[in-house]
Amino acid sequence: MDIQYLMRQAKKLEKAVAEAKEQLGTLSVEGESGGGMVKVVMNGRCEVTRISIDPEAITPDDRSMLEDLVAAAVNAATTRARAAADAHLEKATGGIKIPGLG
Repeated sequence: MDIQYLMRQAKKLEKAVAEAKEQLGTLSVEGESGGGMVKVVMNGRCEVTRISIDPEAITPDDRSMLEDLVAAAVNAATTRARAAADAHLEKATGGIKIPGLG
C-alpha cells in the first residue's frame, strides 16, 4: 500500500469537502405550510433567507395559528435544507461517508 498515494487522496477529499461546505450557502430550498400561506426559503447552511406570509394569514385574533404556520414552514425548510446539504456533500465525497459531516 502506497502511503503517499493515500495521503494525496486524503488531501483531495479534504479540499473537495471544504469546497462543498462553502457552496452550501448557494443552495436554496423552500418550505411551506398552511397550503402555501407561509413560505420559508433557506440555504444549505440552514440559514433562513426569506419568509413570505400571505396577508390572509395575518389576523389579529389568531396570532397563535400564524406562529404555528411559521414554525411548520421553518421546520419543513430545515428538513429540505439538510437533505440538500447531505446530497451535495455526498456528491463531493464520491459517496464516502465521513463522520461528522452529516
